[in-house]
Amino acid sequence: MQPARQGRPAGLLEPWFAPFALVNGAAVGVTPILLPVVAARHGLGHVGIVMGAFNLGAFAAPLVGSLADRRRAYRALATACAAVTAVSLWLFPLADPALQILLALGDGAGFAGAVTIANLLVVERHPRPEWNQRLGWLETALSVGQGGALFLSAWLSGLSPRDGLLIGALVPAAAIPLALLLIPRMPAGRATRPAPASPGPGHHLASIGRVGEWGPASPSRVHRARLWPRERRAGVGGLLRGGLGWMLAAWLPAYAGSAIIFSLYPVLFRNAFGIATDTSALAFAVIVFVSLPLFVLAGRVSQRFGPAPVIAAAYTGRVILLTALAVFAAAGHVPAVLPLAAFAGIMFAWSFLSVASPGLAGQLRPDAEGDAQGLLNASSGLAGLLGSVTGGVAADLWGYPAALGIGAGATAAGLAIFTVTLLRRRPAPAGAVPG
Repeated sequence: MQPARQGRPAGLLEPWFAPFALVNGAAVGVTPILLPVVAARHGLGHVGIVMGAFNLGAFAAPLVGSLADRRRAYRALATACAAVTAVSLWLFPLADPALQILLALGDGAGFAGAVTIANLLVVERHPRPEWNQRLGWLETALSVGQGGALFLSAWLSGLSPRDGLLIGALVPAAAIPLALLLIPRMPAGRATRPAPASPGPGHHLASIGRVGEWGPASPSRVHRARLWPRERRAGVGGLLRGGLGWMLAAWLPAYAGSAIIFSLYPVLFRNAFGIATDTSALAFAVIVFVSLPLFVLAGRVSQRFGPAPVIAAAYTGRVILLTALAVFAAAGHVPAVLPLAAFAGIMFAWSFLSVASPGLAGQLRPDAEGDAQGLLNASSGLAGLLGSVTGGVAADLWGYPAALGIGAGATAAGLAIFTVTLLRRRPAPAGAVPG
C-alpha cells in the first residue's frame, strides 16, 4: 500500500459516512418534499407548524453530543437516531395533526443527533489539522445523500402519501444495519486531543456548514463548546455583547425570511406556479448538485474580501429573489423556469452564507469561537421555527404572495441591521486581543 501524499491524510472518504448520508437524505431530501404535501391536507398553517417542529429538532444536537461525550456510545446513538427518523416518517401519514407535529420534531431531532455524531467521529478520531478536509468529505457524502433522496422523492410524490412515506422511511431504516456494521467503536474514556491553537489572523473554524439550509442544522454547524476549556466559556449575555449580538439580531429575521419558502416549497410551487411536485423535487436535486462547487468559491471570496461583505451580498440577493417570487406568485401564470431560477439563486446564496457566517462569528468572538458557533446554530433553529410557522399562517390567511412578501421583508430587515451595525461601522470584535 502506498503511503499517503504529504499534506493529504489517508482515507478521507470513510465507509461509515454511508449511514449518515442516508439519514441526511431522509431529513433534507424526503422530509421537505413529502411532509408538506401530507400536512397540507390539514391546511397551510399546519404545514408551517410541522416544518417548524422539524427545525426545532436542532436543539437535540447538544443533548446527543453531551451524551456521546459521557458514554462514548457513538454507534448506539447513531443507530437510535436513524431509527427515530425512520419511525417518524413511517407513522407520519397515519397520525392525526397533533401527533404529526411530534413526529416532525422527532424526525428533526434524529437528524440533528445523527449529524452531531458524524462530526464527533471526525474530531474525536483525527488530529485537528485534518478536520477541515475530513469534514469537507463528510459533507460531500451527505450532499450526495440529499441529492439522491430528492430524486427518489420525485418518484415517491406520485404515489399515495401513505405509500410514499412508507417507502421513504426505508432510507433511514437502511442506515440502521449500516451504522451497526460500519461505525467504528470508540475506546472507553475521553479521547486525547491537542489543545486548540490560539486564534489569530487567518484562523479558520474547523466547521463551516455546507450541506444546506433545509433542516435543523447543517452538519458542520454542530460545533462543540467542549473544544474550549470551561474557564474560557462566556455566559450568553457576555457573548452577545458587541458584534456577535448584532450579527445574530440580523441573522434571525434574514434566516426566518428564507425559511418561509423552504417550509412551503412543494405546495408553493404546485399551487402558486403550477409546477408538479415531482418536477420541483427533481429541480431541487439538480440545484443541490450544481451548488456543490460554490462552497469552494465562497471560501475563496470570503477569504479575499472578508465574511461581512459576503453575507451582506447574499442577503441582498435573497431580498431581490424573494421579492421576485412574490411578484411571480401574484402575477399567476409565469413560465416555470422563472420561479425555479429564483429559488436556485436563493439556494446558491446559502453556499456563501454557510461559509461566511461561521467565519464572521469566529472573528467577532475569537475568545469563545465554539460558543459563538453554538449560538449561531441555535439562532438558526429558532429562526427556522418562526419563519416556518409565520409563512404557513400567512399563506393560509392571505395567500402565497403575502407569505413571500413577508419573507422578503424579514430578510430586508436583517440586511438593514447587518449593514448599519457590522458592514458600515465594522466594530472591533468583542474579546479580541489588542495589537
